[in-house]
Amino acid sequence: MQSSEARQHLQLFRVVVPIFDYEEGGEWGPFIGTGTFVGDPPLLATAHHVVRGRGSHFAMALPPSPIRWNMNAFSATLLRYDAEVDLAVLRVDGYSPPFSFILAREDEIANNIPVFSFEYGTTQRIAGIDHLAPATRMGNVTRVIDLSDRYGAAGRLALELSYPALRGASGAPVISSLNTRLWGIVIANHEYHLLPAQIESVTDESEGLHEEIRYLLPQAIAVNVIHLRPLLAGEGGTAV
Repeated sequence: MQSSEARQHLQLFRVVVPIFDYEEGGEWGPFIGTGTFVGDPPLLATAHHVVRGRGSHFAMALPPSPIRWNMNAFSATLLRYDAEVDLAVLRVDGYSPPFSFILAREDEIANNIPVFSFEYGTTQRIAGIDHLAPATRMGNVTRVIDLSDRYGAAGRLALELSYPALRGASGAPVISSLNTRLWGIVIANHEYHLLPAQIESVTDESEGLHEEIRYLLPQAIAVNVIHLRPLLAGEGGTAV
């Protein structure tokens, strides 16, 4: 018999979903980011920059199975956002996820516990059609650090991850592999230069062309779950 955690892993594509913009005329438009159902009653959480400046109406797509990606669209409405911590929550009409993630306590977050993110950053738009290509990233929280100089309030107690975030992964969850609690919401990549020995310079025979190649180590940055809790409770941010 499968455990509840195993069943949750198999149903991730029904709980972590792609978000699409609405175009004029009420048609749902291009893919813009990833969303995660959290709380009770379930609300769709994502990064605020995913929906910023796009109005209040969006679409959530639900693939009928992890193999066949013929999408069903559901209307999603922006309920509340907090631009300072780069988080937003939406209500999805006509859909109930099989479960929603529970928010972790601050003292549950640790560097030596495996975490994963399920996201749609590898989705491609070809000939005006979005081809969903969800991916699972696994690793650990390398550091809980203060990045408020770069990300403002969203950078306070930010989670630095051992894996990168692709464009479109914004809004993806950081989930504990231990108990499937939500630790954070992915918002960005933080890049580091590798060792100076891994900087390559290329000069042609006349020494007239010079090229320097720097190898970067991208690491995803996630907003700590402590910033999401008041937004879900309706105690922070701006109501729409």
